[in-house]
This record gives sequence, structure tokens and C-alpha cells, in this order.
Amino acid sequence: MTKTLNIELPATAARKSRRRVFLSIVGGLLLWEITGRWFVTDPILFAPLSKVLQTGWALTVSGEIWKHLGVSMAEFLIGFVLASVVGVAMGFLMATSRRAQDILDPWVSFFYSSPLVALTPFFLLVFGVGIASKVAIVFTVAIFPILLNAFVGIRSADPHLLEVARAFNCTKRQVFSKVLLPAALPFVIVGLRLGIGRALTGVVVGELFASQAGVGYLITTAGQSFDTATVFLGVLLFSVIGVTIMEGLKRVEHAMAPWRKSIAEVR
Repeated sequence: MTKTLNIELPATAARKSRRRVFLSIVGGLLLWEITGRWFVTDPILFAPLSKVLQTGWALTVSGEIWKHLGVSMAEFLIGFVLASVVGVAMGFLMATSRRAQDILDPWVSFFYSSPLVALTPFFLLVFGVGIASKVAIVFTVAIFPILLNAFVGIRSADPHLLEVARAFNCTKRQVFSKVLLPAALPFVIVGLRLGIGRALTGVVVGELFASQAGVGYLITTAGQSFDTATVFLGVLLFSVIGVTIMEGLKRVEHAMAPWRKSIAEVR
């Protein structure tokens, strides 16, 4: 008895995937609105989506939201970019140098398994309540998943390709650029995506402890006055920013590593 393969054209599969994503988002937003309207009606405990959007529009018209978003995004971008550059460089160094791995690996394991957000008061004491302390927190919490994924990516290179490169007397630079870097790229993207969530958490934690502006500061002041809609707005803003950047990284991966396809894409 023969089996027929159910193979969809890439364009058809992409349209179905976009439709499922759209329905998932719409369904979640409707559930949020329905829950706030008919099930959890206490405004102190919950706020429907319409109320959150209304609050966001009022803050947008007044211009207050842009001030807070500007501060938070500056803290996030500076800390995350520094963590990305240093993390990828250290991961590649550890993967290609046994001496560096022996020296750095115990400390990477130690700090990665530590609750680094607990160091927030230390950073505030050292760097003050300005942007520097928030950047330090973001850098510290985001660097390790980026570093570890870069390390694993280099180590995941196909040994057969390395043997071929040696057989053709490729230089170290050629081996790195033609074999190691393409193998590590998807892992680096995954590390960056993991680092985004940790970096945004670092921004929130830093601004919750001590700040004069930022979305985290907005959440703190709203929570103290039991303004649940503004609290949800702040969380929603961070979530939308995180999802947008992650989707951008997905597109970067597809553009730079088009040979990698997920199982779902080839079914």
C-alpha cells in the first residue's frame, strides 16, 4: 500500500501560517476584552483591552508616553547592543580557544546560574539612578544566553566540512568565515532572541527600583495608585517591543541563512 506525500507549495503554506498567526492574535485580544468586560469586572484587579487602549491614547496625545518610551528604549538598546557584541565575541573566543574556555567557563556558569537581578541595588550604588545603572543591569542579564549560544553554534560546525577545509589548506580566517560562522549564525540569532526578553526584564527591574522616567517607572507609579489600565499598558508596550524585535531577528536569519528551513516549512 503506497502513501501519498502531502506537500504544500511554500506560498500556500506561508498564507496558512499568517492566517493562523492572525487568528491567534485576534482570539487572544478578544479573550482579554471579554474577560475584563464580563468576568473580572473589578477595575483594581483587571482592565479590558479597550480601557488599556484608551489610556494609551490619552498618554500619546499628552506626549507623556513618548518620554517614557524614549528613556526605556535608550537603556534597552545600549545595554543589549553591548551585550550582543561582547557576548558573541566571548562565545566565539571560548569555542575556538581551549585556554580561554578553561579560564572563562567556570565564571560564565557561575554568573549564568545566579539571580543577577538581585544585583540591582549594587548597580544603583555604583552607577547612580541615571541611565548608566539600567544599561549595566541590561548588559549583565542579557549577555550570558547570547554568549552560550554563540559558543554552542561554533561547536556545532560539521566536522566533515572542517576536514574538507583543512584538506584544501584553507586559512583560519577562511575556515571561520566559510564554515564556523554560517554554522553558528542560527544559534547566535536564538541567543539574541533569548537575550531580548532578559534585557527587557532588566529595564523593568532597574526602573522599578529607582528611576525618574521610563515605562518601568510608569508601571510603578500606576501600581502605587491602583491604576491597573496603565500597568497593563506598560506591560503591553514591553511585550509589543519584544515581539517586534524578535520578528525582525527572524527575518534577519531567513535573509542571512536561507538554507535553514524548519520542519514545518518542508512538510
